[in-house]
Amino acid sequence: MLYNIYIIILAISFLSSLLSFRLDYPFHLKLFSILLGLTLLTEICANYLLKWLHLESNYPIYNVYILIQNCFYAVYFVFIISSSTSKKVIIFFLILFSAFWMATTFFILDANAWNSYATMFGDIFIVYFSVVYLYELFVSEKLVKLHISPEFWIAIASVIYFSSELPLTGMLNYMAKNYPAQTLILYNILQLLNIIMYSIFIYAFLCRVKIHTSKYRLQ
Repeated sequence: MLYNIYIIILAISFLSSLLSFRLDYPFHLKLFSILLGLTLLTEICANYLLKWLHLESNYPIYNVYILIQNCFYAVYFVFIISSSTSKKVIIFFLILFSAFWMATTFFILDANAWNSYATMFGDIFIVYFSVVYLYELFVSEKLVKLHISPEFWIAIASVIYFSSELPLTGMLNYMAKNYPAQTLILYNILQLLNIIMYSIFIYAFLCRVKIHTSKYRLQ
């Protein structure tokens, strides 16, 4: 039940994000919209097209998505963070994470195992740079109306989800092997967190619609 709700919220989030193309939002928001589309495609392939793809497990699909997700987030942060030093760190992370993902996916873990190491590494990165962006936003001399700032809400949603996912991910593989029944509780918590995050993403892409439509009417 929770998973179906999550998929519906994710689909609405992606459809809402398409406004970034129609209303000429900045490039980084269009990039984030593409990421949401890829997330939805990943969930469809991993849970509805598994037999058609002739895969025994959906973990390989999710493992590929981990790499895609963190690469998209890295490029997204390059566009919204002001500090040149932080931008260099992001580029360094992008190279380091790609190497770490390949090493853990192909040489350390089984091909059909979920790459929890890369997930936790990526979670730390996303939370850290979301906080960096929020810090820059709050100390900036430029006045920003937070209730209509998509970047602010995306950062808030990312901190909520990925900071919560981090400890759960550390336990998930162990729990799945030793306590499969209790593992369902962790999965349900993750689905609730997904629902919260993607609901905030919906608001992030819709919060400036009135401003943009008013501007076009004036023109």
